[in-house]
Amino acid sequence: MQTEVKETSVILVTGGHGFIGSHVAQRLYREGHRIRVADIEARSPFSESICTERAIGNLCDPDFCLRVVQNVDTILHFAATMGGMGTIHADNDFIIYSENHSMTMNLLSAAVQAGVKRFLYASSACVYPESLQGPDNTDVSLRESDVWVNPPPRPQGLYGLEKLNTELLLAQYSGQIEVRIARFHNVYGPRGAWYNGREKVPAAFLRKALAGKFMGTVPFDFEIWGDGTQRRSFLYIEDCVDAVCSLLRSDCTTPVNIGTEKSVTMQALANIALRCVGIESEYARYHYDLNKPVGVASRNSNNDFVSRELCWAPTISLEEGMSRTGKWMEDEMQKWLNGLDHKERQSLLEGFQHSQLVDLQSLAHTFAILLPVTSRGSSSPDNFLDNLRNFAVSLQRTTWRDRHNLGGDRYTVRVYLAIDHDDDYLLGSGGGNRVAVMLRDEGIMNIETVICSFPRGHVCDLWRTLARRAWEDNCDYFVLVGDDVVLLDEGWMRDAVAEFAKMAREEHVPHGIGCVAFTDITFPGMPTFPIIHRTHMDIFKGEVVPEIFVNQDGDPYLYQLYRRWGCSSMFTSRISNRVGGSTQARYHKQHAVDWTFSTLDESTAKVEEWLGKMGSLVQRKLALDVVIPCYRVQLRFLEPILQLKSSNTCSVTFIIIIDDPNSPHTAELERKFAHRPDVRIRVNEKNMGASASRNRGMKESAGEWIHFLDDDVSPQPDLLVEAENSIRAHPKAAGFIGNAQFPSADSIFTAAVHLAGVTYFWDIATKMNEDMPWGVTANLIARRNIKDGVEYDLQFPKTGGGEDIDFCRKKRNFSLANGGEGFRAGPKVVVTHPWWNNGARSYWRFYMWSKGDGGLVKLYPEYTYLDVAPNSAEMLLLSGLLALLGGFQLLITGHLRALAFAGRSVCAVIVANVMHDVYRHLFRDAERTKAMKTTVSGGRWMIAVLESSLIRIASEGGRAIGMLERGEVGLLGKRFDWFTGRAGDGPKTEERKNSGQRFGLVIALMGLVMVMFSK
Repeated sequence: MQTEVKETSVILVTGGHGFIGSHVAQRLYREGHRIRVADIEARSPFSESICTERAIGNLCDPDFCLRVVQNVDTILHFAATMGGMGTIHADNDFIIYSENHSMTMNLLSAAVQAGVKRFLYASSACVYPESLQGPDNTDVSLRESDVWVNPPPRPQGLYGLEKLNTELLLAQYSGQIEVRIARFHNVYGPRGAWYNGREKVPAAFLRKALAGKFMGTVPFDFEIWGDGTQRRSFLYIEDCVDAVCSLLRSDCTTPVNIGTEKSVTMQALANIALRCVGIESEYARYHYDLNKPVGVASRNSNNDFVSRELCWAPTISLEEGMSRTGKWMEDEMQKWLNGLDHKERQSLLEGFQHSQLVDLQSLAHTFAILLPVTSRGSSSPDNFLDNLRNFAVSLQRTTWRDRHNLGGDRYTVRVYLAIDHDDDYLLGSGGGNRVAVMLRDEGIMNIETVICSFPRGHVCDLWRTLARRAWEDNCDYFVLVGDDVVLLDEGWMRDAVAEFAKMAREEHVPHGIGCVAFTDITFPGMPTFPIIHRTHMDIFKGEVVPEIFVNQDGDPYLYQLYRRWGCSSMFTSRISNRVGGSTQARYHKQHAVDWTFSTLDESTAKVEEWLGKMGSLVQRKLALDVVIPCYRVQLRFLEPILQLKSSNTCSVTFIIIIDDPNSPHTAELERKFAHRPDVRIRVNEKNMGASASRNRGMKESAGEWIHFLDDDVSPQPDLLVEAENSIRAHPKAAGFIGNAQFPSADSIFTAAVHLAGVTYFWDIATKMNEDMPWGVTANLIARRNIKDGVEYDLQFPKTGGGEDIDFCRKKRNFSLANGGEGFRAGPKVVVTHPWWNNGARSYWRFYMWSKGDGGLVKLYPEYTYLDVAPNSAEMLLLSGLLALLGGFQLLITGHLRALAFAGRSVCAVIVANVMHDVYRHLFRDAERTKAMKTTVSGGRWMIAVLESSLIRIASEGGRAIGMLERGEVGLLGKRFDWFTGRAGDGPKTEERKNSGQRFGLVIALMGLVMVMFSK
């Protein structure tokens, strides 16, 4: 009688991405069945589709089982922790039994609850008693009933016992679900495991034979586990799939053998493998490893029952199956060998000549907790132990599930303690170890203690020592923590592993490249407690951080290093730091000086070199930091900046320096953005000014470039992309001058600001291209990773004025002196700057700016020239002196003549400047104003022209007053060339012409006044 399997019903294939499961799924899918694959591995060995749907998860999770059995008619259960003798040996017995039995129990329970009709179970020939398969039973022929010979049953290891117990479990439920049981005998073929210790012997022997063939030297070593006399029968995968499909459609509810009846010795199988790849056996030098597991001495299937019940028999000979498998495996090996140099090729092939012994426990992700401890600095030693106990409890609580999880990834924790050699309290007078005792009391048993004699407070020395020890012990992940932290979230170990896997997948780097940091709720936004992989330790030969680090900056160093490949992450798992972080530590904090320069660059070069040796083609990202000095803390401006997106080849960090410690908006900004690892918010203890805030931002930065933005600009959405494009186009530039635009000048005052020339350099990037004279800090990019010592000079006013020019010139000069270029234009790097105070009339800002930039005359004499005549401010100063003398004259003689003359000269200066600006803007240079973005016209335009003169006079007044305040009287009459010579003599000539014409007008007006008053 045949059981009907409807094409419309859902068939669940567990282990459907494994060897047998994938081949069965493919066959049934091609026949038109609805196939649901469930597997813990996401990838199928087939490039083609083999299923209708798939579910990735762990069958040791009951909830996953409940989910995958929904609407299922038939279950084919192939999922198992298994392999060849490299895997199913005694050392792995308990893990294999626990995981396999858990999977089947969960799946069967879910199947019964969901009303699944049919359950096919993949059992094994390992269920048969070892007593029937000894060295004296060379012609053994195992019948299905032989399981119960010589009771009690003694299957092969716990792997076989679990398979047998599951058969009994299914028999118990056979009244509620139809059961099919297949006892597989050594199935082999293409797409099976062949190199990782989980392969069966046919694949292992073919791999070794192919390795010898690829090496091209004879004789070559050929490894055989045991003495070569063990006997097995082997079934090709296509025959296996035929048998499974026949069993599925049958009404056979008792276990059946699925195998062949033709056993061979391991020696004979080795000879077959050699012939299948085209090598004669005499070219192999057999090496018999008697210390490796070999299993039973002899095993062979009796197929009488299966032949009778299923009308099935294998059709593909061992030689044919091995030949087919060998051809597939040769192609797979060739993929591995492609692109390798001779040395790498030989090393890989030599590895292929040996089979691995898999230790499932050692395959667990081992997390080394690097824990420097000291009783010093605590309020009391007992208080210290209480804090440490809190850490131990949190470690146990947050890792328990991962450490006890069955199926999938396994996790272990090993704590490495560093204790000062003279910490008598912790070590005790009798040589005890209070910390280790306390940790064991809390259930932490895997502890290594290192006694250290470093100077007190040298935490990084302790971390380096512990990390090296853990590296030598082959730990996988290294967690740098302190003795006063508390882990808050369960599952952080699996989340960290997943984060590393995500970075490797998304950034196309080898697994382990990167740094994953906890979210420190006591120091938001800082990667204070990083996790690294042993890959980092391999790259740096066991050194976790360079020796420059004492007790600060080691964690951000790791984070910033791997940020340059997009492989730094602050995952959601939280940690709390009771002492230290952003507050006072129990030791004197010592920062590593200038680690963001050569230290970081040299480490970056080492990672790049290692990636190159590994054949990785990944290019590191551009590291760009956006620094925003912020006094007003206006979220309507800051939010669009913090929402800017870069390309996937650029890593951006936003650094906001709040210069008003009492700002009521800081809390809201931190609430919205402080949790982001790419946003760093710092608050000055007092108002320090924009320049000092930018300098602090530069110290916080570890990027290669800094993009300075004002806190009130509105950036174009592609600002960061265009900034990167500019940098990549000219990587030797000292920096880039962005394009800072203003809204339309729709008022008389804003039009006057334009006409006064105040905004000319804000969009200079649209007017020049290379070796730019300078740019405003509202939108300025500068190279950071060169130690040039250039900062914003605090001699300039806190409100600004001249510091941007000074900064750009110093950066440019250093760059040119060291083989670089000057500043270039970034016309597509666009922001819009609002009109100050929403366009409200005020001359004070321009006056104060000019007080500052007047200092450039003394600082840069090479860009200074003597004007032909005094400007408006200097003439007004002369008028003021004359008025002062007139005042004295009035007091002494009672005459007003000098005082009146001074008053008339003031009027003449103002009128002359206004008249000249009217002449310039309306007649001589009228073409220049046509490009202005303004709606002001007619009479309002005339008024704007008049007001522009007042703005210019205020600016010139600021420069003159600034010079007087600085005692630079001798510099009056000298001008700074804002173009720094880049525009030739044109600006100087025009300035001198304007000064001369204005002065001439003043003289003419004064002469006219004198004539008028002389009559």
